[in-house]
Amino acid sequence: MAVLAALLILVRPASPPVPGTALLVLSSSGGDVLRPTDVQIGSRRLTLSGQVPKAPEVRTAARLSLDAGSYPVQIGGLSLPAKLVVRADQVQPVLLAVTDGGVGAGGVYAGNENLNLGLSEVGGQLTRLAGFQLSDHAGAPLTAGSLLGRDTVIAAFHTTCRETCPLYTGLLFQLRKSAPEVHLVEVTTDPATDTPAVLAQYRSRVGADWTFATGTADQIAEFWSPFGVSVATGDSHTSALALVDSHGYIRAGFTGVPDVGGSLPSGLEGQLSPAGRQLLAGHGEGWGAPSVLESLRTISLATAGQTSGGQAPPFSLRTLDGRTVSLEDFRGRPVIINFWYAGCPPCQQEMPLLQRAADQHPGVSVLLLNYRDSAGTASSFAAARGVRATVLLDQDGRASAAYRVAGFPTTVFVRPDGSEQGRHPGPLTENVLAANISNLGAR
Repeated sequence: MAVLAALLILVRPASPPVPGTALLVLSSSGGDVLRPTDVQIGSRRLTLSGQVPKAPEVRTAARLSLDAGSYPVQIGGLSLPAKLVVRADQVQPVLLAVTDGGVGAGGVYAGNENLNLGLSEVGGQLTRLAGFQLSDHAGAPLTAGSLLGRDTVIAAFHTTCRETCPLYTGLLFQLRKSAPEVHLVEVTTDPATDTPAVLAQYRSRVGADWTFATGTADQIAEFWSPFGVSVATGDSHTSALALVDSHGYIRAGFTGVPDVGGSLPSGLEGQLSPAGRQLLAGHGEGWGAPSVLESLRTISLATAGQTSGGQAPPFSLRTLDGRTVSLEDFRGRPVIINFWYAGCPPCQQEMPLLQRAADQHPGVSVLLLNYRDSAGTASSFAAARGVRATVLLDQDGRASAAYRVAGFPTTVFVRPDGSEQGRHPGPLTENVLAANISNLGAR
């Protein structure tokens, strides 16, 4: 009998794998109509079309049950650089941002964090890199569309500069080593001198392998105008570095003299004037490759889900009733900091959960940091949802930037001693919130 039981156990069929779900949703910046568009996820094919709402509203276009795994994705025949990861018994949202009736290379956002980012971008919370027409060092066209699909670092320079420009090129050499997947572009501020042939010669001389660009005086002026950079020659000009995400939106910027560690490749260091060598030795203005790489990690959401034992960045912000509240006011108490904005659907959904947590755990301070909405918008949002927890107005976005918030909502959990216990990007669930409150030692 024992042998028979053992055989029955051995031949018992394995439980079938639990599938996951890919949820395809559509949104647009101003209301649009999607032309029939072929979508392929792995071997699954379907065609999507029809009316598309204005962000932050979305329309659910399809729901696919898929085995857990990684799937290549094609939208309208265009292959996405990253695969869609589907997990068992979980829903993986995929936002298709529709523009002019179609979905472009930068118009696909997969995952909760990217969904929130996409609705922020499509809904006008972030600034898109304006359309432009330039020429690269080989004379080929370079447009905003050329940069989609990868995060991009854009630096202002010109080939005859002998002070800051060689330092910017040296910085890009450092970024190339640490982040080879990032698209690097140097755009001249002196189009009269820097023809494609001159740029090609400069690129070869210094040993760079990235893109250099130029254009007419009007094209260059139009390109640099949003960044506050003027067309200029000589050594007195504005230096700037811009970070653009893979969807074509400007996410960060740096100005002034970078710290490249006091040395440059010989082809660049020999270009420096005495004043340029002084700038090199002076280590710039406190930012360099580590700062840019940290911003790139934030943009790509590589910091999502990480915990930090460091101190939570301080802030001092206005409440809806005009008081000033700082994080230091809550030292000695566990704190939950939630970053949100009124047009974010997941923020709307999780707000009642946060208010219940505030009611049920009076020993925990719940701070709701609103990102860039007006006081009136934030107040109306809170009133409509019965929010009584403290709402703070981060109207210039500095607090969100200090906390490296790349998507909304994001929640940070702070211990009584002011150190970060952890963070959760994307909408909270009751279980996730309860577990983090428990980890804070709260009741």
